[in-house]
Amino acid sequence: MWCGVSKLPCALTSAALEEIRRLGGTLRVGLEAGGCCGASYMFGLRGQPGDLWFTDADLTLCLSPDALLILSGARLDYGARIKPPRFRVLANPNTPQRCACNRSFGLPFPGKATPQCRAYEPMPWQSRSEQL
Repeated sequence: MWCGVSKLPCALTSAALEEIRRLGGTLRVGLEAGGCCGASYMFGLRGQPGDLWFTDADLTLCLSPDALLILSGARLDYGARIKPPRFRVLANPNTPQRCACNRSFGLPFPGKATPQCRAYEPMPWQSRSEQL
C-alpha cells in the first residue's frame, strides 16, 4: 500500500539515512515473534504486499502494519561500529521493555547471553563473515 505521505513515522539518525542510501534507498521493517524479549524487528531491502510505504527525499521506508504501530515516534539507527553492524530501534516510546541490543521488545530483558538474543545476528542481506 502506498502512503502519499512524505513524513516518515519515525526519526532516522544520520547513520541510518546513510546506510539506507548505501543499500539502494529502501529499507523494510517488520515484526516477528522471537528474540529474548518476545518480539523482534525484521529488516529487509524490499517491501512486501500489505506494507505501508513512506518516502522522504531519496529514500523509502516500508513498514508492515504492525511495525508502523510500534515504530511511531521511535528513532531508527544504524550502528556501524557494533559487531555485527546492524539497524536497531532506539528511544521507542512504545516498547518500554526491550533487549539491550534494541532488536527485541515486549517482555522484561532476561539478561545477557540468552540463547534467543538477536544481538549477534547479521542483517539478512549479509553473511555473518561479511559483518564481522
